[in-house]
Amino acid sequence: MLLEEILIFGTMQGALLALLALGFSLVYGVGGLLNLAHGAFFLVTAYIVYWTILFLTPILGPSNYPLVFAIAAVVGLSCILTIGAVTYLGLMKPLQKSHIGVVLVTFAMAFFFEQFVKFVGDPKTHYIAPFVPGTVTLFERITFSAQLLALIFGSVILVTLVTLFISKSTIGKSIRAVSQDLEAAKLVGINTDMVMMTSVMISALLVGFAAVLYAPGNYIAPRIGWGYLLLAFSVTIFGGMGSIPGSILGAYVMGYATTLTDYLINPSFSQIVPLIVILVMLLVRPQGLLGKKGLQ
Repeated sequence: MLLEEILIFGTMQGALLALLALGFSLVYGVGGLLNLAHGAFFLVTAYIVYWTILFLTPILGPSNYPLVFAIAAVVGLSCILTIGAVTYLGLMKPLQKSHIGVVLVTFAMAFFFEQFVKFVGDPKTHYIAPFVPGTVTLFERITFSAQLLALIFGSVILVTLVTLFISKSTIGKSIRAVSQDLEAAKLVGINTDMVMMTSVMISALLVGFAAVLYAPGNYIAPRIGWGYLLLAFSVTIFGGMGSIPGSILGAYVMGYATTLTDYLINPSFSQIVPLIVILVMLLVRPQGLLGKKGLQ
């Protein structure tokens, strides 16, 4: 039954990583920018959802928790979408010609959000109740929260929609054009600033959905953003910077690898798997599995 457990929980982990890595890879593929506030977007969305639930539950009542959570999710996603736009306009756009400048300013932003959460709330961990109640049992012995099914199906739907949007829509074609040649895109009349801001907003929205789907049923704390940033970064390096298929493939490979490590070696060792992946890929194949110039 070990194989079944690895497949089930590895798929869950891969679904989460796909949402995290796809947005991270998208921003790099379009503008060549590394957004180190990526994990902080997860943190902020999770805490906004938590605070909104605390505010609305006494008003609407615990019995209306599905409605409370739905409102909290909309508030959280709206806020992170706005934060994504402000991040690009206020921080990334003025420094987009200095990639190291973007790295430093987004790192500072991530640290700011961590301290802000500590200041507004507290450094303790908090639990968000799942919006999908109950558990699911497979193979008569593998039991897990039904909430995780929402993560898997939600991730598949969102990844599919984003992939179709980039490959089929007019804005998506502009995104691919900018990723391949910024100057040529400007010459043919594409509003590159709008395209890059849209990419950052899509990235933030994907991370926000990851928080909405994964944080319920789990504990949150001010430090969690850095872990999700590391996961997104390692998957993107493994799959190929700027490669959407590479990010998706890398997410599930990493998900199964970390789950396999949990079961066969030690759960604490799986936490360094992303670091090992980054080091090995940078030394052996810096472009990643499917990476090449331009968004794919």
